[in-house]
Amino acid sequence: MIECVEENNLNYEIKENNNISNNNDVDSILNNENFFQNCEFQEQFQFFDEDNLMAQHVDYFENYTLKMLNHICNYYKISKTRLKKEQIIELIIQFENNPDNSVLVYERKRMWHYINELKNDSYFSKFVIFFNS
Repeated sequence: MIECVEENNLNYEIKENNNISNNNDVDSILNNENFFQNCEFQEQFQFFDEDNLMAQHVDYFENYTLKMLNHICNYYKISKTRLKKEQIIELIIQFENNPDNSVLVYERKRMWHYINELKNDSYFSKFVIFFNS
């Protein structure tokens, strides 16, 4: 179906794409069980996962104090007695990457964001004494 219209000195044309083969190609890939079982795909995903874990580790190590990490552990109810910063970071990363904990992790990150927003506000910063970063 082709429709040509002219309105207010503006011409446009609408063409219906009858080429269904593109959709069939995508459907065949998505329905192909072997596509997602491909070793190369799994290796790339594994590298992505390892890169993500390393990025989290660097972020916590460089941007969070031990006091801040202790607050995170307390929120997650993770025992942290007599642990060094590296060990606490590893526990937090393990906890946060467990799919069973995703809701709690989201809540903690959301609340942490709100605290930072309040700290950065000229008025509310006087009332936030949660931590000094």
